[in-house]
Amino acid sequence: MAIKIGYVPEHFSTPLLMSRDNGYFKEAGVDVELVCCPGGTGEMTSKLKDGTINVAVALTEGLTAGIANGQDWYKIVGTYVSAPLCWALSAGANSKHNSVETLNHTDVAISRFGSGSHIMAFVLADQQGWLKSDSKENPPFTFSALSNFKAMRDAVNAGTSDFFMWETFTTKPYHDSGEIKRIGQITPPWPAFCFAASTSLLDSDEQGLQKTLETINKATKLFMEQKDKESVEHIVRVLDYQEADVREWFKTVSYESNLRDVSRKALDTTVETLIKAGVIEKPTEASNLIDERVANLSA
Repeated sequence: MAIKIGYVPEHFSTPLLMSRDNGYFKEAGVDVELVCCPGGTGEMTSKLKDGTINVAVALTEGLTAGIANGQDWYKIVGTYVSAPLCWALSAGANSKHNSVETLNHTDVAISRFGSGSHIMAFVLADQQGWLKSDSKENPPFTFSALSNFKAMRDAVNAGTSDFFMWETFTTKPYHDSGEIKRIGQITPPWPAFCFAASTSLLDSDEQGLQKTLETINKATKLFMEQKDKESVEHIVRVLDYQEADVREWFKTVSYESNLRDVSRKALDTTVETLIKAGVIEKPTEASNLIDERVANLSA
């Protein structure tokens, strides 16, 4: 069975591309295909279910919320980016919104329901004190699910949505160009990205999965070792980012030293926050579901 890895086409994913383009997967004897998923975590969990992919590099909060809400077709099998993700809040270039304070009861552009851009809106509402006892009947936001980043930018400029949330450095070029404006940011207290694998892959080829994670681990270490020159040049060339922005990003990012590790403490923190934010539907069952859906591949 080919191991098909879903990923978002952003700077974080560079070690995955290095593993493919430099022949690391072939050297390890694993058949790996990278599947671009611009719709993010929501798209990847759907593709894990239908078998389009069998591994996802996805947001910790999206995977955790999915498991806690009953998604039983995958398990969390490792940690990819151990640093937290900084989300930029963006509005249209000519929007009346200039800060977070005016966003209560507005429309949020998201990629998909269940995605990080959807979940983080509730975390934002919780931080701002907008989640009330009647929030199910009177929610702090309405949502427009638009599939991808460009559609979200277009929506805030058209005025059909008020704001959206996306990773800071991916969004920065559009802030710099004036296409959209930055009105705030939010950083959750958990690792940005984890690996999830379908239960069918775990049943059929756990050894291949382990080799794949070990190979990506090799690439992440090389990527960080070369961050003063080669890695910066690669991101600038492939993603057309400004060099100064890439160097600034490298100051904030860290990859897990052993990608097969999963921190239960980090997942518990994620669950606690998502319960408080009202994202997890059955909080009393969440801990047991997390226990069942984390595969300790390093054991």
